[in-house]
Amino acid sequence: MRYIDAEGKVEVWSGSIQPHDVWLIKGEFRFEVCFNRYYQLIRKGGAVLVKFVADIAKKAELCPIGVVNWRNVKRQVQANIVELIRHVGKHRRQWKFELKARYFNPTVRTRQQIENDNPGGIVRGTWLELAKYWYSGQSKKYADNGREARAMLSHLHTNGSTSFANSRDEFECHTCLFLVYLEMEHGREPGGYEFFDRTHKTKDEVYPENTNTQELIDMAKSKIDASVASSSSSKPRIEVEDEVFNELIYDKDKSNQKPVGYGFGVKRSDVMGVHALLRKKGIASEMNNDNNDLKVKFARHKKETAKLIMRLSSSVSDLLTAVQNGHVSPETLAATNSSLRTITAQVSQYSIDSLNYI
Repeated sequence: MRYIDAEGKVEVWSGSIQPHDVWLIKGEFRFEVCFNRYYQLIRKGGAVLVKFVADIAKKAELCPIGVVNWRNVKRQVQANIVELIRHVGKHRRQWKFELKARYFNPTVRTRQQIENDNPGGIVRGTWLELAKYWYSGQSKKYADNGREARAMLSHLHTNGSTSFANSRDEFECHTCLFLVYLEMEHGREPGGYEFFDRTHKTKDEVYPENTNTQELIDMAKSKIDASVASSSSSKPRIEVEDEVFNELIYDKDKSNQKPVGYGFGVKRSDVMGVHALLRKKGIASEMNNDNNDLKVKFARHKKETAKLIMRLSSSVSDLLTAVQNGHVSPETLAATNSSLRTITAQVSQYSIDSLNYI
């Protein structure tokens, strides 16, 4: 990945880059991080940033784990983190989960043994608060709900630690040399059906046992083949696959469901709504450029109008003073009238420009 120092000098770093490597760097610097079209972190730079954020979540002075709810963390502490990164809450929960899985086993260890086994890097008071919460009724309720939810899972992905965002990126292109992708594997975004099939198979090309994945795939294949055979249109097969897959995988009420196979931070509207349609048609970037042009015009008119209002305010003030003193000259009236005419013309022109732009 690319490392850029304060003077703009660029170096390519290879090998493992851990959070402590980043903390130890002195002076101002930047790492180049890549995002996909859904603003998800991808490739090596994304992995380094994710590890760094997770490391922040493990530092008690930056992100205390003794507080049960992220919303109850001190506002100043929240501000210091959220101002930069919004993923800390997720990694904070993951860190608490890892600690509980490693240290909390009430059938083998007593509460006092758990409290005395204070991990390094965690303040004693914070550790005691966390252990107290683990033994609370609220924690037990959440744990029971989690077990029930996991038992209801009918499909298990086989992507391992690789994020869906990186898997999608690898589907489109591969063979990376100095952050330049030299070969295109498919040259397009994967369809919902083919990506689901790809990320729910094991290395042996079979689906996990005790899941409904094989049944779903077989049903989808049957419906896709039937739909393609009966269709008289020239619709691409991948579109037919996605239509069938969406009908099978989602409930009829699609409003609150997250898109399958996209991971953290992606909404249904990003994939299937207006934003997705505009992006596919290449309109989204044009609209962004148009919006930027409009913002520049508005800022210019706002600045010019502010100057005119100050000029008008000065003229009106002079007029009122002259009226109070009984010395209203033609020059004072002309100056006030000129200011009024100028600002009226300016506002009218701005309205005309806005209509022409639309």
